[in-house]
Amino acid sequence: MSRLWRVVRRLLVIVSVLVLVVLVAFGGLFTWLVVRGMPQRDGVAHIPGLSGPVRVVRDTSGIANIYATTAEDLFAAQGYVHASERMWQMEVWRRIGAGRLSEIFGDTSLDDDRYIRTLGWRHAAEQDLAIISDEGRIALESYAHGVNAWLDQHGDLPLPFVVAGLQGAGGGLSGYRPEPWTPADSLTWQKVQAWSLGGNYGEELLRSLLLKRGLIDEQIGQLAPPYDLGRPVVVPGPGLASINPPAAARPSALGMRQAIAARLLRASDSLRSTVGMAGAGAALSGSNGFVVAPSRSATGGALLANDPHLGLSMPSVWYLVALHCEPIGAACPYELAGAGFPGGPGIVLGHNARIAWGLTNVGPDVQDLFEETVDPAEATHYLYKGQSLPFDVRHETINVSGGAAVALDVRSTVHGPVISDVDGNFQPTADGGAELGRGGHVYSLAWTATMQPDRTYDSLLAVNRAANWDEFRAALRDFGAPSQTFLFADVEGNIGVQIPGWFPIRASGDGQYPVSGEDGAHDWTGLVPFDELPYAYNPPEGLIVAANNLPARDGAYFGRDFDPGYRAARIHELLRGNRAITTDDLRAAQSDVKLTRAAPVVAALAGITSTTADGALLRDRITGWEDLECTTDSLGCAAYETFEYRLLRGVFDDELGGARDADNGAWRYVGSEVAHEFLGRLVGQPDSPWWDDATTADVHETRDEIMARALDEAAAELRGALGVPNNWTWGRIHTVTFQEQTLGTSGIGPLEWIFNRGPVGAPGSCTTVNKICGWIGDDWPAAADDRPDLQLRFRAGSSPSYRLVIDMADLDGATILQTTGQSGVPFDGHYGDFISRWLDNSPLPLPWTRSEVDAAATQTLTLQP
Repeated sequence: MSRLWRVVRRLLVIVSVLVLVVLVAFGGLFTWLVVRGMPQRDGVAHIPGLSGPVRVVRDTSGIANIYATTAEDLFAAQGYVHASERMWQMEVWRRIGAGRLSEIFGDTSLDDDRYIRTLGWRHAAEQDLAIISDEGRIALESYAHGVNAWLDQHGDLPLPFVVAGLQGAGGGLSGYRPEPWTPADSLTWQKVQAWSLGGNYGEELLRSLLLKRGLIDEQIGQLAPPYDLGRPVVVPGPGLASINPPAAARPSALGMRQAIAARLLRASDSLRSTVGMAGAGAALSGSNGFVVAPSRSATGGALLANDPHLGLSMPSVWYLVALHCEPIGAACPYELAGAGFPGGPGIVLGHNARIAWGLTNVGPDVQDLFEETVDPAEATHYLYKGQSLPFDVRHETINVSGGAAVALDVRSTVHGPVISDVDGNFQPTADGGAELGRGGHVYSLAWTATMQPDRTYDSLLAVNRAANWDEFRAALRDFGAPSQTFLFADVEGNIGVQIPGWFPIRASGDGQYPVSGEDGAHDWTGLVPFDELPYAYNPPEGLIVAANNLPARDGAYFGRDFDPGYRAARIHELLRGNRAITTDDLRAAQSDVKLTRAAPVVAALAGITSTTADGALLRDRITGWEDLECTTDSLGCAAYETFEYRLLRGVFDDELGGARDADNGAWRYVGSEVAHEFLGRLVGQPDSPWWDDATTADVHETRDEIMARALDEAAAELRGALGVPNNWTWGRIHTVTFQEQTLGTSGIGPLEWIFNRGPVGAPGSCTTVNKICGWIGDDWPAAADDRPDLQLRFRAGSSPSYRLVIDMADLDGATILQTTGQSGVPFDGHYGDFISRWLDNSPLPLPWTRSEVDAAATQTLTLQP
């Protein structure tokens, strides 16, 4: 027995040693993979072709201040710095924009690549590059030179490139090798952002679905109430001339088959997820921006605050940077601090030595869907104004990792690309038939971002150089898409707002439904002239607020799908009066989590009797929720949000279709901001037919019955998910997870652990000023007996992506923040070090003068020729 034991013990020792050797070897390999990807932030590095040394000074948070003597050196250094910390993100972004994800991720990305190639983002970016100014070309080429210098010097790439290589892109443990960076790569991301921030064609499709379900125009109009003019308008005043003629009848809206609209919506949903937009049915992107005149500020300087809301990602969509020419002059006119997109030179948001600017999304209607008639005698032609015209055809090849290349012919008409071709079910047969609706139709998309070359990048670069209001406005004349509200403040104490961009003028119709393309009656006849777009300069109120609310009191060219104005009204409420406003007041406004939309619903609950003890408890929590604040520890907010969801389901499932199916509308509508607005009006109409459940023909339900039922259902969900009522807090069900958009969504646990951060409880909601928002369609049940997942339902998908607060009388006192951290390299100390600050809105200092920057410096990298 003792001999046997010795043999077993020896074997155990041998096995243990082998395990230890494997662990050490693996640990060494893992360490090697991690360490080699760390950005260099100290010492000396080289960029061939620099005209002189460039200093990159960082503080403890990793914010980079870059000092150079020429514009070429400045942007080359910015490209080098971006590549060192965000190269994987930049690589993913340019592949999204070009429709080349399948080359790395295989056929799982093929549908998105088809859609992107059909939309022609990369093609449009190349057209923009062909007309760019000399200044713009120099900036883009210099930036690309810096990126490529970093790529040339790093044969062994960071961990994400290794994982992608092992998945099929090649490269082994050295990581797959990206192609050299080009100026067109930088411009392509602008088209992705234009798609994310400016649209309407999804709303057209949804309205078409609702028509096919039997709703009438009046009902559909009720679902999206007109803007309440008692709430703030960005540019107040008597109104603007209406550019578009009155809406005409929609000749083809009823002709779109339900299956076609549903399939196009599914394709759009997938693409929204790929580009980092959360949800398919709610307008989750947004923004807040406000400027205060010296007459209302505590210091006598103009104040500016900005927090654009974008999809959550890991890392952040923004990189914080300051760019300094030394000396400032004609050869090097840039002195900037703020945030820019990794992948492009300059900044998008921030300030220079004379002006500061912020952006909020206008959300205009800049897309129209046209039903094209295929020529029954010739399938390669379509009918237009009595003629048979050939489709323009662009030939594309999509290379697929692990599979055969896919040929794609992108057809276009006078209106735009034929987007119904992205689904094989819509491809025409030889005689122009197939599953295309009425007798052979396809659907093309008109969109301002690809209708003709634009100079949006030139416009942003000119804003970077602008020194006053006149130069600022002049720079925005070239701005195309996505249309943004630009807020302005300067060191002289002036404030202003300008809405630039391309807004189509329609021959007829209002862009709310798909229209016929055959007769040309709904064609775009031009763009609204810049001088007719809204602006304000030093308004007497001394305050301008833009929070995706109505841009101006008239101007039909903007469309009708705007934020209901809760955030704008709340910001006005917080800043109204004659008191001296401070930057602390602006930061407090950015952090505000009062859910003002809840007030009318809470009031209507006072007389409702629940049939269960938990339902009664929920009612009492909601009616006793006096501050209406959605803090993470709020019992009232959790109770209200869960109840409101059940109430919206009870009202709209029967009319809009409750199952999670592309043919139904409730799962796209419930949870949207227009649904919240309609509900707030509907609770004051207890006799409205919307309260009746159309599925119970022999019973007429009342408002009070539907509300009581929703209380009981919500309470049961909370108990099932969280247990005892003391656990029913908002932060337990309202969380954020920062996901890397490719490897971080792979479904492979270890990879997601490496690349993602969260979940963590978060404050705010979809209509609070601190808009941390999710799309509840993620938890929409496919069947009636599906168990609800409240954490999934209320998981946030978008948030304030960046926050700046600045007093133009004290540029060194500015504060700034983005969501995650400066680095996109996992295991780097700056990969997620901003997250706790972001949750608390505890911003970082953004020093401006050289002495203050040097005083805060902890690391300096010198870039040599």
